[in-house]
Amino acid sequence: MLVVFALVLGIWGVGTVFVSYFVLANDLNANYQSTNPSQVVLHSEKFEKLNLQQFIEKPEVETAELRDFSLQRIEISPNDWIPLWLYGVEDFEKFNLARIFPETEKIVPDAGTILIERDCKHITKIDVGDSPRVRIDGNILNVKVSGICFDPAQAPATQDAFIYAYTDKSSYKKITGLPNNHRLIVRLNNVHSDEDVKRVSDVLVNELNANGITISSVEIPKFNQHPHQWQLDTLIFLVGSIGLLAFIMGAVLVSQLMRSVMASQVRQIGILKAIGGSQYQVFQIYIAMLLLMGFSAGIIAVPLSVASGYAFSYFVAWKLNFNILTTSLPVFVYVLLFAASLLLPVMLSFGIVLKGTSISVRQALADYGISQKVSLREFKFLKRISDSGSFILAIRNSLRNSRRLAVTIMAMALGVAIFSTGFNVRQSLWNLLSNLKSELRYDVQVVLGNQISQEAALRPFASLQNVKKVEMWNGGRGQIQSKLLSTNKGAGIVALPYKSELLKLKMINGTWLSSSVELEIVMNQQACDLYNHPGVGSYVILMIGEKNIKCKLVGIAEQFEKPKIYMDVEKYDSLFNPEHLINSLMFVAGDHTYEKVVELKREIDRAIAPTDFKVLYVMSQVERVKIIYDHLNIILTTIVLLSFLVLVVSAIGMASATGINILERTREIGVMRAIGATPKVIYSLFVMEGMIVSILSISLGLILSYPLSQLAAIFFGNLMLGKEAILQYAFSPSGFWITLLITLLFGWLASRIPAKSAVQIPTHKALSYE
Repeated sequence: MLVVFALVLGIWGVGTVFVSYFVLANDLNANYQSTNPSQVVLHSEKFEKLNLQQFIEKPEVETAELRDFSLQRIEISPNDWIPLWLYGVEDFEKFNLARIFPETEKIVPDAGTILIERDCKHITKIDVGDSPRVRIDGNILNVKVSGICFDPAQAPATQDAFIYAYTDKSSYKKITGLPNNHRLIVRLNNVHSDEDVKRVSDVLVNELNANGITISSVEIPKFNQHPHQWQLDTLIFLVGSIGLLAFIMGAVLVSQLMRSVMASQVRQIGILKAIGGSQYQVFQIYIAMLLLMGFSAGIIAVPLSVASGYAFSYFVAWKLNFNILTTSLPVFVYVLLFAASLLLPVMLSFGIVLKGTSISVRQALADYGISQKVSLREFKFLKRISDSGSFILAIRNSLRNSRRLAVTIMAMALGVAIFSTGFNVRQSLWNLLSNLKSELRYDVQVVLGNQISQEAALRPFASLQNVKKVEMWNGGRGQIQSKLLSTNKGAGIVALPYKSELLKLKMINGTWLSSSVELEIVMNQQACDLYNHPGVGSYVILMIGEKNIKCKLVGIAEQFEKPKIYMDVEKYDSLFNPEHLINSLMFVAGDHTYEKVVELKREIDRAIAPTDFKVLYVMSQVERVKIIYDHLNIILTTIVLLSFLVLVVSAIGMASATGINILERTREIGVMRAIGATPKVIYSLFVMEGMIVSILSISLGLILSYPLSQLAAIFFGNLMLGKEAILQYAFSPSGFWITLLITLLFGWLASRIPAKSAVQIPTHKALSYE
């Protein structure tokens, strides 16, 4: 039964990984590709000169569409406003590009109404038939929701706290008051990488500029990649790694159990051979037994694998807002899972069975169990450590089978190391969030959709009480502001005083901005990726609007952010903004307590209400931290849960090793009982042996967790923050104590349960055990 149980664990772990990987690796990308996503987005105020049909007929262009877009604000509950991404669509019944899919009967919104993306319903109670308030510049309109749609190309609304909405072009113009056709989305022919898209888009932009259609900015999304593909990649890596570890531990458990079975049946093998059985015939018996065990395990594990694999896939799909398209698995998946169930135990135990059945009749019949291998020198050493006879006996018994002891300790240590590493990586990610408080030293940020004078920007907030300081920037954090002020490659520009105390980024390389005569810039690691990793001290050509500027890169900063480039506001104004207009206000509260900051945000919203400001969002730092936490939460949760799974498997392995040890020493237990050892003494001896193994395993595991945590921090840093960044290793004190207490508990249980069974064996049965 233990062998079957171990096989079920191993196959279940590997099968869950295989099924979820098979589903997830294809379905997010398939959802994204089903929209026929755009590969280039061009902005111009002169697209009225464009003959769209002729543009589409270019050999480089697969299709194109003029699709309007603007950033507004929508009220999701009384006085709670969040950004609204509003799109103006040409034809809802004929999507050639950037498709959306209806979730309700209403495919085309009624005139003057909108469709909202389905994921938005997880952050708001707005539903079909409701008319939420929408703020357009200084005006507030009630806009009816006539339907729900699904746009798998968008980032999850639950994580980014946006509402995505879609309407027809005439309604878009009526609602926003903005002109149509200033945004062209394009899909290209014969492109296979970001470099191909960049090369072809440069050609198209040059042609349009030459024809009098001045392109103000170009956006190039990651090639054929969902905005949150990094989250899925991280999860697949985690599931794959932990599943592989669980399988290895299950394999160790199976091999240990089979070694015990063969050791306990040495005399039976000798008897079979003595009555005429050949090694091949005895070998066949055990192989048939393994196949039967594998079949029994497969009957249980394969359905569990499919169910848990799909459960995990649906959980990820819900978090990242895509549909599971692989609703049934192909036959070969089931064949592979059952083949693994049958063949894995044979493969893992082949050498053990071959060696066990090769024993001679004389050796088999003379076998008396495991031998004592502790030398006199080792015994004297143990005497120096402790005078306790029980303790010395427990250590000597533990050392009887050194191979099993080493395997048990390594398996348990690996489980402890992975579990502890999960907490340390989680701490590293938490530190990343906590660093935002020291990195961003303002409490509330107001972002405007256009630039206005500094005097006009400050006027509505003159009477606010809990305000210590207000600083004004151009550009700022987040994806929204990158759309307002960016380079032609889509890197957001942040122009701020170089001496600002409200932004203290962690520098990976180089220094922060200075008072240099040269135009200096600092890039975050994502912008560095976008510009092909220029070296600190090199010069970078940036195109902002229609102007190319030469900048000196003086530093690279670490951020969990969209691509951003920082420069001094005075130098920015001298080149692009002679009127010193601004679009971002950073408020520093006098009282930084949570309640006071939230109240300050409400007061700012009330102050904005009567103005004609075009406000994109008002956000407190606590809300920003929550948004980033929501991005990371699925990964944090998965790390801990899967790490715990590995620890459970390793604890089961230790319990089975202890059980095997007791089984092999059944006759010894009978002898001890016969010469006067009480059940309490025997029980204490086996518990002590188990705790010795536990303590050694835990100690080794905690030591191993240090290098593992550092490697994991490097991996996750590169995956989430960019190639230039390294997520800093962090030690989790709470994780250490949780790991220590849980592993000690598991070790105690893993030794107590088998030890309890040992004392229940009657003396006469123990002495007659073969």
